[in-house]
Amino acid sequence: MNVLSLLTLFSSLLYSMEQPVPKESGGGSHTAGNSLNLKCETSDFQFKTSKLGWYLWAPGHIPLGLTNFDSISTDATEDRIITSREDSGSRIFLQIKDLGLRDSGQYHCVRRVGTGDDRDKLFFGLGTDVTVEPGTRTPLTPNVFLVRSQDVVACLIRNFYPKEIHVSLASPGALISAQTYVMAPMANGIYSAVQIGRIGENDTVTCTVEHLGKEIHVSHKPEGNEQRNKLLLSVLGLRLLFMRIMIINIFFTAMALIF
Repeated sequence: MNVLSLLTLFSSLLYSMEQPVPKESGGGSHTAGNSLNLKCETSDFQFKTSKLGWYLWAPGHIPLGLTNFDSISTDATEDRIITSREDSGSRIFLQIKDLGLRDSGQYHCVRRVGTGDDRDKLFFGLGTDVTVEPGTRTPLTPNVFLVRSQDVVACLIRNFYPKEIHVSLASPGALISAQTYVMAPMANGIYSAVQIGRIGENDTVTCTVEHLGKEIHVSHKPEGNEQRNKLLLSVLGLRLLFMRIMIINIFFTAMALIF
């Protein structure tokens, strides 16, 4: 999707606030390898001749069209994606087989009005959230690193399973402010996370991680430049992931308020 198409998409979202809103259902948490079945119900327009489809908005990615908008065809972009429609009940359906972590995101039912060019209007439903969780696997104890740059401290927790974990930053007699935590599933079915906060440059800090009934404590110690740089690069990657997630969440929150 080019920049012009993306701008058209956002202007269509604002324009659609006065239009009939499709309602999606079927989201929630699903396990990788299973199938996803979503339904969209709508009314107040001529359903049989309408161009309808599905969009996926995943954190850190631009909106992805999963189907074309032909009023008759139900072809999808992948063989594992199947769409269908029920004109008599004003419903359209989306099925995705063999779910993977990449299928997580917010799914929107979309109605397209126009002649098929960039000037068309897209009327989005509010969407339904889908989270694809890794399948069951052998428990894995996390690797924990603590790094800091001036007043910013980050506890990096890598490669653990299951995802239930508690992370805290503490310092004797000092306040750790602006704490932010984000966890993300990796493509190999395990998890990584990062806890970021601010503290005085001369204050000591300890990261405590509780996982599977065990505690791991890591205190700040001077690192060699090479090792420190590698860790900072890893933290930067997770911080960028967090920023992308926040941007998407803020936008979806704005959508909900508008609609």
